[in-house]
Amino acid sequence: MNKKILIIGSEGFIGKNAVAFFSRIGYNVFGADILDNSKRNYFKVGEESTCFNSIFSEDKFNICINVSGAANVSKSITEPYFDFNLNVVNVVKILEAIRLYNPDCKFINFSSAAVYGNPTILPIKEDSLISPISPYGFHKFYSENILKEYNEIFKIQTLSLRVFSVYGEGLRKQLFWDLFNKFQNVSKNEVVLSGNGSESRDFIYIQDLLRVVILIIDNIKFEGQKINIANGEATQISEAVSLFGNLFDPNVRIRYNNEIREGDPKNWKADISVLKELGYKPDFTLKMGLQNYIKWLTND
Repeated sequence: MNKKILIIGSEGFIGKNAVAFFSRIGYNVFGADILDNSKRNYFKVGEESTCFNSIFSEDKFNICINVSGAANVSKSITEPYFDFNLNVVNVVKILEAIRLYNPDCKFINFSSAAVYGNPTILPIKEDSLISPISPYGFHKFYSENILKEYNEIFKIQTLSLRVFSVYGEGLRKQLFWDLFNKFQNVSKNEVVLSGNGSESRDFIYIQDLLRVVILIIDNIKFEGQKINIANGEATQISEAVSLFGNLFDPNVRIRYNNEIREGDPKNWKADISVLKELGYKPDFTLKMGLQNYIKWLTND
């Protein structure tokens, strides 16, 4: 019998890709989100008042992956309660439903590298200092602690993934989406970006991220731990932007305004020793991933 997996947030960027990926490798996939959807094996949850009890009381899942919630640093600063509700309260609700109705279900929550804030030492290890600089980062850290609580006290199998900068088909926010829109509406053949370009991120392509998830499901015991999800490579924003520009329109000039957005860290590079022990190596370079992303952008 195929394993049953529930993807909460199945209509979002990572969620849609996860549904397709796990369906392709033979899982019996169920989705849940706030949008109306006539697909089979889909649960609609309330946008204002979420409840997951009926989902877990009606069906029993081997694995639940939560990729729902807010992922907007700027909005978490202007609307912290909104962010807290989605990234903390909803996680508790999911865990309670699992505890009550499906206690054998393994639970993976997508956390974020934002829990580290501005690290002073690179690469960032899972036991590095936790020092968030945004409500979003704090809230992701709270949810990690809640997963640890439910593992230690209630014996629920939980695990947090500290995802760094994931990108790919379906992404409609963050750097590369912003670049696409600015290139579409370019003025005086010039695009202006925040910062100075020396900032760095550890990018991982969506298909590589999903390969990591299956490696973790198949090989790691769920004990409330936190795992970095990245490629272990620091790429300067200026380099990533130039690569995107050369692929999309090499005639457009890039200028940085030296303005730092509140809540944005300067440099990230992950220690991915845990992933390497599982045998992980990326299948996609940044260039390859961006080529696929741009193809999706221009054909969407």
